[in-house]
Amino acid sequence: MENFKTEDILKIILPQWKKLVVVALLSVLVGFFISSPMVIKPLYKSYAVVYPVNLSPSSEESNTEQLLQWFNSEEVKKAVAKRFNLLAHYDIDSLGDKHETYFNLRYKELVSINATLYESIEISVKDESPVMAHDLVKAIIEETNKLIMSVKKERLGEYIYNNEQELKMASARVDSLKYMINSIRKEYNIVDFQYQSKYISKEIVKSPNLSESNAKIAEGLKIQRTELERLRDVISSQIITYNYFRNQLANYHLEHDHKVSFTNVVSQPTLPDSKCYPIRSLIIAIITISSLLIACIIIVFLNVKKQKID
Repeated sequence: MENFKTEDILKIILPQWKKLVVVALLSVLVGFFISSPMVIKPLYKSYAVVYPVNLSPSSEESNTEQLLQWFNSEEVKKAVAKRFNLLAHYDIDSLGDKHETYFNLRYKELVSINATLYESIEISVKDESPVMAHDLVKAIIEETNKLIMSVKKERLGEYIYNNEQELKMASARVDSLKYMINSIRKEYNIVDFQYQSKYISKEIVKSPNLSESNAKIAEGLKIQRTELERLRDVISSQIITYNYFRNQLANYHLEHDHKVSFTNVVSQPTLPDSKCYPIRSLIIAIITISSLLIACIIIVFLNVKKQKID
């Protein structure tokens, strides 16, 4: 029996086909029992497909990669766990030493969030309850939107504060320039710079001797002309700056006060009507084939042993 050939094995096994049939039938029965809800609780799978929207570019990440990071964040996981009391739902003792580790393993096993080939994101959740699976997918999308919105509002709050400070400083500079211009005008009785310049020029042409008021205006125009032109240019620049910060502030307030979504849901969370696990046919097939293989090995082994004894 040193050179054991396939036909030798078949000669040993084929006469025992009745025993193998019995083994196969018993294996099928065992497979049915093991894959039944009494032993393995069935799981139902719900999924949704979303695209990123209203996200600002961050470093070299695409919007899909950025949204994927938000979905897989600890904050979203904790918010969903708290909302549905998942520790109790997964039969994990919240007072245990390693309850966080057990929960993370269970969550990672049942929740899958991955990017697709089309730059969308698929969220799938398995659970013993089809309704719970559906609600968890929906909650993950909602909590992710809430998290992004809260972080965005926090940043917008900083932008609003900074712009308000810049707006105050720009307003103060404009007021200071207006005060300087008004002081010069009041001191030299200058109302309209261009008009009065033309008027005084005409008066000087008519008669070199100006009246006291016109002489004062002429002196003011002569001494402060350059300063008034400079102040006029500076205040124009400051007004442009002021209007820029005011418009920015209005836009930041608009974004801060309005609620937006960062996920465009292409496929709404499904409500599964058939289990995804366990796959009964696969379990029965594996058990049956394994049992038959073991039975064949035992039959060959016993036959060889018998031959050696004989």
